[in-house]
Amino acid sequence: MEQVTKILVALAILAALPAMALDEEDVSIDKEGRVYRIHMAFDVPARVDQIKSVLTDFTHPSRLSSAVIAREVLGQQDGVVRVRTEFRDCVLFFCKTMMLIHGVTVSANEVRADVVPEGSDFRHGFLRWSIHVIDSEASHVEFEAVMEPDFFVPPLIGGFLVRNALAKQALATAENLVSEAPRELPTTDEKQ
Repeated sequence: MEQVTKILVALAILAALPAMALDEEDVSIDKEGRVYRIHMAFDVPARVDQIKSVLTDFTHPSRLSSAVIAREVLGQQDGVVRVRTEFRDCVLFFCKTMMLIHGVTVSANEVRADVVPEGSDFRHGFLRWSIHVIDSEASHVEFEAVMEPDFFVPPLIGGFLVRNALAKQALATAENLVSEAPRELPTTDEKQ
């Protein structure tokens, strides 16, 4: 009976959280030549430390995106964590497994991942999550990415379909962050 009570309380808490009201119009994706630029902003019912903890959780590869197959920390030097992420995505009949090696840096209100071209399927780019406090239990997140793939995209796929796939992936990642971050335990500094 105690287990049932805990489940009901958890469901009540989840139901009380603000609903994720993002759709494809909330994601801006531009393409210039081979470079894609993505921008999205949304609120998360969690503190900055909880959001950063989820964004830098390299041990659970698909926590934020089901497209991620594997993730491995390659090393750390001068505050930069080098990470290799393998992911697979499909647009119509074109499916590709891609490798992204990036250097992740974390500051007070930002998590940034810069593309390392050597060993990656991307020529250059970055992902940046800027996190701003709304109140003691909520934050505003701005996501920005610039990516230039270093692989062939068939002309039949076209920019529209790739933009649509990127928008869906960005929204799914945002929804997962909204879901996962409130469950993250506070850091030691936040507990005191």
